[in-house]
Amino acid sequence: MSGATNCPETPRQKMIAMMYLVLTAMLALNVSAQILNGYTSIYESMTKSVQIAQGNNANLEYKFGSLEDQNPVKAKPMRPYVDSLVKESNALYQYLDTFKHTLVMLVDGEEADKKDWTIKNAGDLNIASELLEGKSSRALDPEGKNWGVTMKAKIGAFSEFAQRMVKVGDIADTTKAASFKQTFDTPDKKIEGAVYSWEKQLLEDQPAIAVLATVTKLQNDVRNTEAECLNHIIGQLDAGDFRVNKIQALAIADEQYVLRGSKYRAKIVLAATDSTKDPVIEINGKPLEKDIYEFTATTLGKQKYKGNIKMKKPNGEEISYPFETEYVVGEPTATVSADMMNVLYAGFSNPISVSVPGVNSGDVSVSVSGASISKTAKGWVVTPHPSQVGKMCDINVSANIGGKSQHMAKHSFRVKKLPNPAAMLKYGKDGRFYVGKIAKTDLISADEVVAELPDADLNVKYNVLSFSIKSTDSMGNTIVEPAQGSRLTDKQKSVFKKLVKGKTIYLSDVFATGPDKVRRQLSPVEIALK
Repeated sequence: MSGATNCPETPRQKMIAMMYLVLTAMLALNVSAQILNGYTSIYESMTKSVQIAQGNNANLEYKFGSLEDQNPVKAKPMRPYVDSLVKESNALYQYLDTFKHTLVMLVDGEEADKKDWTIKNAGDLNIASELLEGKSSRALDPEGKNWGVTMKAKIGAFSEFAQRMVKVGDIADTTKAASFKQTFDTPDKKIEGAVYSWEKQLLEDQPAIAVLATVTKLQNDVRNTEAECLNHIIGQLDAGDFRVNKIQALAIADEQYVLRGSKYRAKIVLAATDSTKDPVIEINGKPLEKDIYEFTATTLGKQKYKGNIKMKKPNGEEISYPFETEYVVGEPTATVSADMMNVLYAGFSNPISVSVPGVNSGDVSVSVSGASISKTAKGWVVTPHPSQVGKMCDINVSANIGGKSQHMAKHSFRVKKLPNPAAMLKYGKDGRFYVGKIAKTDLISADEVVAELPDADLNVKYNVLSFSIKSTDSMGNTIVEPAQGSRLTDKQKSVFKKLVKGKTIYLSDVFATGPDKVRRQLSPVEIALK
């Protein structure tokens, strides 16, 4: 009310009150106009910035195309990154553009400027809120989704994409990646105790011109980010190149050891170096003071050494180049040695080492008589036929020298039958019993019979086919508990549990086969408690 009931306002007082209200409204309108003019200026400025950015990006794409024509080896692997970058940038930019056009159309209606998309009713507060709520079909995007929620998701996806783009190539720009993450951050904010989503901050109760200015700023960010990513990709084309100022001729021989009658072959090259920067060289883990590695050779045969050469790129990144080479010291003769013993066992894959000084292992070939042979990662494997037991196995070595096969040496080995293994009780985790006395707890834990070569250099696997446990009863009668395979039966384990000190049982009738497929009976094992 404008006065007490018992003291009504005079006409003059009513007029003064009305003038005050009008004056207050006029002041509010003037402030609003100033704010709208400010947003309009920002909108127009952002629009010009976007146009400039689009022109710069077009120049960068043209520059990459020119570099691709000049150096396709380096540039073509980067082409998919450029294409995907342009595609993703255009997709988000166009989505934002569609949103702006929709806003202008809804705000201005039939009077909407469909050419320059300038807005007439810049102070409209309703349409942006309607787009935020998305309750009507006209307030949804072309795919029928909520504008604000979808826009936030697309901006987040583009941010992650752009961060990946500046990590391609030899040098990852983590600083730019962090900047992109901050630029396209769309956090919720807590205002006066209430949480406002990013899209609500953008659209709710905001003048239409303010929304246009903000979205145009996002478009400008998209184009600037696209430019940053294009510059990064272009920079990767020569990021790993070294600068050189010294060129010299070098002769690199294929072989450092040449046999009589063979050919010497070397590659003549130009080596480019930077005399202003000395690389860090390490040989076998030790630094080399100069670029000459020199020592006195004292060990015969094929020798190797390896190392690293470390150089810094123009961007300061240190790159390590490992190398390994070999050389040969000795006479031009072949050496053949068995890895385990000076014999070959029939039916067993016997590993042997074959080398020819001065010749790469890939150029060495081996043939045998009365046996099969195959090459492995570590050398060769020779398997004599069981019929060759007692005979000699000849190993012939040839080498490819100068493109021709040359016989180097012949070595003969005796072929023997695989020795019989010992039958053993397997107990606990890795326990083996085959001689002496055994503790009762170990005996009870036994669950399998194995056949192995004790204290032998041969690593031969035997399979137990069958066995028996023999014991005597109180009348002196022999009780036999047989088993097929290698596992102990429940009855055999029961015999173990009943065994007492002073009594003896026997592991007997043990039959096993080895890799030679020969069925052999093993010696019995006397079992007594400690």
